Parts: sequence; C-alpha cells; structure tokens
Amino acid sequence: MGSYERRPARPPRRASSAVLTRGKPGSIKMLMGLRHPDVPTFPEFWSFPGGGVSKEDIEYARKSSDHGDDNQSLESLVTLFREVVEETGLSKSEDGRWAIVPPHVRKKMTEGPGAWIEALAEGMIKMDASGASLVTERTTPPLAPVRYTNRFYHIHLGEDAPEPEHPPGRSEFTEFRWWDPEDILEQWEQGTARMAPPQVTFMRDIVGRCREGRGILDILSELAGEPPIGPHKIEFAPGVECLPIPTATLPPSTHTNCFVIGQGDELLLVDPAIQDEEGQAIIVQRLNELESNGKRIKAILYTHRHTDHIGDRSRIQDIVDVEVLGTTETLAAIGGGTVIKEGDIIDLDDNLPWTVIETPGHCPGMVSLISKSGLLSADNVTMVGTILVPSADGDMREYMNGLERLSALNPNLLFPSHGPVCAAPMRVLSRTLKHRMERQSKVLNAVKEGLNRLEDIALSAYKDAPDAPESLVRDQTLSHLRGLVKEGLVIEEGDIFSTI
Repeated sequence: MGSYERRPARPPRRASSAVLTRGKPGSIKMLMGLRHPDVPTFPEFWSFPGGGVSKEDIEYARKSSDHGDDNQSLESLVTLFREVVEETGLSKSEDGRWAIVPPHVRKKMTEGPGAWIEALAEGMIKMDASGASLVTERTTPPLAPVRYTNRFYHIHLGEDAPEPEHPPGRSEFTEFRWWDPEDILEQWEQGTARMAPPQVTFMRDIVGRCREGRGILDILSELAGEPPIGPHKIEFAPGVECLPIPTATLPPSTHTNCFVIGQGDELLLVDPAIQDEEGQAIIVQRLNELESNGKRIKAILYTHRHTDHIGDRSRIQDIVDVEVLGTTETLAAIGGGTVIKEGDIIDLDDNLPWTVIETPGHCPGMVSLISKSGLLSADNVTMVGTILVPSADGDMREYMNGLERLSALNPNLLFPSHGPVCAAPMRVLSRTLKHRMERQSKVLNAVKEGLNRLEDIALSAYKDAPDAPESLVRDQTLSHLRGLVKEGLVIEEGDIFSTI
C-alpha cells in the first residue's frame, strides 16, 4: 500500500441532544427516535432527538442575555430547543405545559435555518431553559472526518406529555418510542435494537444505577450535579469494542480501528496498529482497565499485513506477549505466529464464536471475521472515504468476489477497519460492489474503444472523478485492467492493453 502521512483528526463541532422523559416515578420512560435508513450517520439506530449547533443558533444566543449563562451553554440550549420543536413538534405552551405546536408553526419551521429564530421573535413558540439540565457530554471518537462534542440535556415533560409528531415532509426519524432504559439496553445486548456508542454507555450509566434501586429521575438529577465528561468506551455491539488508533492511513481516515473482541474473561485483540507513543498509550490504558476487571488478552489477530494495521510490532510485543494469529502471508511480514485459514473458528468461550473468511483482494492473505454480532470486514469496505485495491499486490477480481461472498453471509452489522459501525451492511456491500463493477465496465469500454495505454484508459474511465489524485486513478485503473486480464477479456502486452 502507498505511503501516507499521519494527520490529526479534525476538531469536533458542537451539538445538543434531548433526553426527554415522561411518566410518574417508578414508570419513567425516555423518548428516542429510530433514524431514517437514508440518513448519512447511524441509519436505523435509536437515538435521542438533537443536532448540530448552527450559525443561527450562535447568533441568537449572542444577542440574548436574559438566560444568565455563558455563550456556549446558551448556544447549546438554543440548539436543543430548536431540534426538539423541529423533530418532535413539542414545545412549552403558555400555561407551562408541554404540547404539540400548531400546524402553521410546524410549517414555519420548514422554511429555512432561521425560521425557528423568527418564530421565537414573533411569539409563536417560547424557549424556557429552566427545566433543562446537562447530564453528560460525549465527544464522538475520531472515526469519521465530521464528529461532535454532544451535550445531552434532560427535560422531564411531566406525567402526561403528548406523543411526538413527525414534521411535514421527510423526517430524520421513521418512528418514535418511549423506552424504559433497561428494555432498550437489553434489546441492544440481544442485537434487536441498535444504538450509537454514546447512547450505549449513557444507558449503561443509568441502568447500572437503576439496579441499585434508584429511580430514573433521581439518577438524572445526580448526573446533572456532576455530568460525566471525557472519553467513554466505544461499543459497536456486545463484545465488539473499538479502540481508534492514530495511524498514517489513506485520507480522509486518520485512525485504524483496533478491536477488543469477546464478552467473557478471555479476549481477542484485532489489529493493534500502534505506530507511536499516542497509540501505545491508548492500548496500554485499556488493557490495564481490562486486567483490573479480571480479563486478559488471549491472542492478537492481524487481518492483513499493511502497516496501518500491523503498526510497530515491537511496541505491542512490549505490552502483551500472547499468541499471534494471521494468514501465511500476514505472518511472513511480521515474523511468525499461528496460521489461520478459511473456516477456522475462534472460540472465546462466550457463546459468540467468530469464523475466519479469507478475502484477499485488497491485500494477499487478508481475512474478515463473522459472528452473530456482525462482520468485522477489515479493508473490504469503509464508512469513510474509499477502499483501494493496490495494483502492486492487490487483486481486483478477488476483491469483487470477496464482496459477493461477504454479502451472501447477510451480516447483522458491519465493523470496518476505518470509520463507524454500519447498521446496513448489505446496502454498503452492494453499493461498493456496484461501484467497482461500474468502474470496471468503464475501463473495459475504454479498451474496446481503442484506447490502449494506461494513462489514456485511466483518463477515460475516471472522467467522472476529475479531482481524484492522478496516481490513485492510474493505480486503480491498472488493478481493473489486470482483473480483466485474469477474466480473459483483455490482453496485456508490455505497456499496451487490448481486447481479445
């Protein structure tokens, strides 16, 4: 794979989320929405209503001074109440009770980014921040170029708050539901409900205290007294923890996902790609925490031999001395270990075995892992940027065959090596395969039209991507051409390509 420079993650943007509750003590439930399958982040996940702080929110907050709060807090509160009205239709009425805003106000909200501010100024709705309490702040891990520092505010709507209503037109959510925290956490653990990592750890905080006999409103009040802020465990699924490790990798990614696999006392560490002191500190801290809880790393598995997955082997050897697993090609690059192959089972004694799937297209000897939890897909697909099939040692034909094989497994979730967890694996796998097939068709058509040199074929096949780096375009075109040669559709004679 090509050489890339280490780049820092972008600073997070700011966002607010609403933890809305209703009911009497002993029967308190929280409002969550099921995200639309077509939204770009966490489709088909349950989440709290919320969104990013807009420039209009900032402008309004800076012009207001009657809330007695610092600017950033006020900006976050403005965002909070705007998102609640926009997404659920809920707002405080003149009598101080929560109600659904009238249809003409809801329609007003669809008129543009400043519509809510105008509605406030015209007295159509009101913003009363007195009942909103900050209960936690979570910063999205560096899994994608755009990430957020999200402030979660609790608002209790009362015992008989109305049902939320979708906005006119398309909504961010397909369904609203009032959840008992224990119920949604149990369903997440069973794989029947999906939540993003910040919601998972937040629910764990609440449920853990509930099991000590405390009520939800009391727990949220405690959290408001000292809101948890800082790094949190990143759980993609039960038994699938992600540790983003800073690496020199293909932009726009800045990190490689190292995984801690397992729900019992023995764990599997996948791709601990330590390249410097920062990455080493991340691994050391987490392994120390696991050890203090009676857990240990049973083995390390490397999905393939690229440097943004192997890292500096001497660093991980200094931290943990355990069995190393990999294919013959991967172990040859790192100096030995235990060979794994297609169909091997990795059993961690937690009733969640993982099966090895050989997918060597991106890199010789690369493997994926499949279990009931989902598919650990290595570098077959990504939620960030693109996947390259290097012409030097990749195999485009094998790569596309691998995508078809992974699709046939119909995984529940997809855990890529770069980017966040994916709730729609079949969509991503089919989209990636379709993209590659279409590109291959363009390459073949260019040759059929008489173009016979790499630079000319590349220019024709990638004319829809004028901003793509020239070196990348040529390399991927060459990978496609060599795949076509293997299929018997193209002949390569020196620097000349032609159809048969």
